[in-house]
Amino acid sequence: MSHQNSNPSLEEHTNLTELEHLKAEHFDIYQELMKQFKFDDRVCHEWLTKPKRPLQGKSPFEQLAIDAEVVMEMLVRMRTGDFS
Repeated sequence: MSHQNSNPSLEEHTNLTELEHLKAEHFDIYQELMKQFKFDDRVCHEWLTKPKRPLQGKSPFEQLAIDAEVVMEMLVRMRTGDFS
């Protein structure tokens, strides 16, 4: 019997934990992220955890610990179509 993927809720719990942290610590960013990705937790989590070129290869979640304003500015640029 394989135990691979024996706990699918573990990944969901991790996603929820990161999103809950974002909601608690950076509510304005959380709101902007949810609006842009139509309240899809999976898509929001993916965006938060994948490295981004504008963040010098850091993920937005990593960048939050350094400078949260940069993450918000990136979200605003995405919303307004400013990819310069």
